[in-house]
Amino acid sequence: PIAPAESRKTVTVIGGGAAGLEAARVAAFRGHKVSLYEKNDVLARELDIAAKAPGRQDFAEAKRYLTYQMKLLNVEVHLGVTVTPEMVMEQKPDAVVVATGGVPFIPEIPGANNNVVETRQVLLEEVEVGQNVLIADCQNHMYALDVADFLAEKGKKVELITESAFAGSEADIFTVETAYFSALSKGVKITPLTGIKEIRGKTITVLNVITNAERQIEGIDTVVVCTDERANDGLYRSLQGKVKELYLVGQALAPRRLLDSIADAYVTARAL
Repeated sequence: PIAPAESRKTVTVIGGGAAGLEAARVAAFRGHKVSLYEKNDVLARELDIAAKAPGRQDFAEAKRYLTYQMKLLNVEVHLGVTVTPEMVMEQKPDAVVVATGGVPFIPEIPGANNNVVETRQVLLEEVEVGQNVLIADCQNHMYALDVADFLAEKGKKVELITESAFAGSEADIFTVETAYFSALSKGVKITPLTGIKEIRGKTITVLNVITNAERQIEGIDTVVVCTDERANDGLYRSLQGKVKELYLVGQALAPRRLLDSIADAYVTARAL
């Protein structure tokens, strides 16, 4: 519903990912004056990253739609701006929606060194990936299968290990089946019920999580660790008690899937 004229607010949205864009879209549609700030030089960078994997190009459509809505609804978009608490308090908005996303991380692995990288670094081609690759799925959704397919398409020899019964165990089965077919047809080896115990140079010791049986994988050039992000909620915490209305949405609230982040932002903005 459109907000009555007397109750319309100035709304600052911090973060231009999917959740921030959705919060800005709904708030602007309701008649509020919305300003959105993004620290990167582009909106929805995470959607750009996700769209790089083979068969996942549709993520770019979500970005296209949400970006277009910013222009259509006259949202003031500020790129390349790192928002500070002082900036927010100086502007004195009626409501602040923090959608600062998550922070990638790599779990501690005994013996890990600079040959251990995370998914986004690989998809953005920020790191040099060797010919023999081991992917450790610590996310249980689509990251590991996507990056395995991405690397296999580039001619890498890839083994994917997961502590779950199968890779992508928390994704819908139809998407997983399609991803499995694509990865397996490119030579990816998928080993379930297995996690990393230790790294010693190019030798990786893996462990069956049921039997505790160990196996050594030799000649691994690069280990790719696929995890969910950690909530980046520092700015939200620093603003608590300092602005009229303060909300936290998307990955900044808790690691979650794209549709959950968008739904979360929609519900929050609709209540403004």
